[in-house]
Amino acid sequence: MVRCCLAGLAAVVTVTALPVDARADEQVLLRRDAAWRWQTATAPRIPAQIGAMAVSALDVVAGRNGAALASPLGPDVARPEAWPFGVDRGAAAAIRRAADDDERVAVAFGVAAFELTEVDQGFAMLELRARYEDGIAVWLNGMEVLRQAAPGGGATALAPRPHGPEWETFYVPVGPGVLRLGANTLAIELHPSARRGTPSFTAELVARRTRGLVRGPHLAEVDATTATIVAESDPDVDATLEWGTGGTLDRRATSRAADPAHRRHVWKLDGLPANARVSYRVRCGATDTPRRTFHTMPPAGATLRIGVYGDVRGGHATHARILDQMLGEGLDLVAVTGDLVLRGSDDADWQRFFALARTLLAQLPYYPAAGNHDVGWDADRMFVFPAPPAGRPDGAYWYSRDVADVHLVFLDSNAYERSEQEAWLERDLAAARARGARAILAFTHDGPYSRGYHGGNALARARYVPILVRHRVDALFAGHDHIYQRGEIGGLRYVVTGGGGASLYQILCGTAGTPACKVPDGMAAIAREHHYVVVTISSTDVEMCVRRVDGSLLERCTHAPVSRR
Repeated sequence: MVRCCLAGLAAVVTVTALPVDARADEQVLLRRDAAWRWQTATAPRIPAQIGAMAVSALDVVAGRNGAALASPLGPDVARPEAWPFGVDRGAAAAIRRAADDDERVAVAFGVAAFELTEVDQGFAMLELRARYEDGIAVWLNGMEVLRQAAPGGGATALAPRPHGPEWETFYVPVGPGVLRLGANTLAIELHPSARRGTPSFTAELVARRTRGLVRGPHLAEVDATTATIVAESDPDVDATLEWGTGGTLDRRATSRAADPAHRRHVWKLDGLPANARVSYRVRCGATDTPRRTFHTMPPAGATLRIGVYGDVRGGHATHARILDQMLGEGLDLVAVTGDLVLRGSDDADWQRFFALARTLLAQLPYYPAAGNHDVGWDADRMFVFPAPPAGRPDGAYWYSRDVADVHLVFLDSNAYERSEQEAWLERDLAAARARGARAILAFTHDGPYSRGYHGGNALARARYVPILVRHRVDALFAGHDHIYQRGEIGGLRYVVTGGGGASLYQILCGTAGTPACKVPDGMAAIAREHHYVVVTISSTDVEMCVRRVDGSLLERCTHAPVSRR
């Protein structure tokens, strides 16, 4: 979340997703190739060991969103005189790199100008679309409009964490004094993290005269007769959901913008027909979304189809193909084994994820397990999780839910060491069996068995596998290693499905030309390919079909009886 300082506004500008659709009223105020004037300050280079220690400590203690770390080397320098404008003295056309290997660019100050005429009025929102490293603060006409991972202390203080390569869009409402006729000045202050020697920056500034949706709508939750739909908008704008179960959208519900900072819209639909198709769209300001359709969940005993995949990270092209294929699979929901993004603390990564997945998210419930790369996410804003189990600590994400009479369990492998998770799993699975669950599927990120780079998690094998076996869990799905692997050992069927887009890993043991595996794993199939899994649960068995990104079968579909009896 980015807190802004705008005259006349008491708003919080939240970094959200890319616009729902290209807007006809967009006007570029500052192009990506605009002329910038830069002034930099150097400091002694931080030894690699110190830099890595500084960042990792902040990652652990502050969830990758900690306070700025002051430079451990060298004195601080003053900001330019009359900042955020005074970079004329010694200004350059580009960010100057350090002069030698012993120095780093500790901070960069940049200024660019654009002109507005009489016809350039009536703007409601600004979008700063930026690709930057690593902390950024922005002023428009001397008014601070955003600050993201940028230290507020000394000018050479380090950004608390690295920022990744994705473009990030910041949404800034236009209030009094933000823009002016004639010359306007955009000023940028950049700070590298401890892992980088020079910051970088590319951006464009876009204005629009209308407000509307910026993320969604997403189908957050569906049961037999209820559904929850969520969306995010520009601030201070109402949003109306139109929906129906017939050929027309004859029902309406409006989410009112109760205050100028209102952005998140939630619609809870009750009394829906069981196992029925529901159509809807959202109208919000200038946005009319396409008509989307979902179905309420089937009754107990009916066939249930679940799409499973994991480990997307930066593999956007592959991820897009998998999403397209899954939309044609007739799924009831999607479950994910984690690592949806490369850096969970980067809103830019989540913007890219939601922009790619928005069509699927509008039509299917989507339940993720937390991956190690997802750490730092604002999870409750990204998704709508079931109510947290009693005793679950903040920042942990284990949970479960029932779909018809199938029980789904999502473990948090980042919190395997928490005894609370073990105790909860024992109680949760016992309760599911006592209710007569037809089948139980478990999902986690770092699973107990794998022949890929990570080799399986010893803590999962020692402490969690016995619980899963004791309660006859039908299958455990994991990711973390970017391969496909299927096996059964000690009464536990498991699948490693980490082929959602991230670069594939080598298979390190148990195949031709590799050493024998040290951990017995009952491996039955293994492949180094991108893929997804379709799990079909009937009244008697669990079918698993593994498909490549083109939809072809990676191996013959497998069948196993459900473990209810």
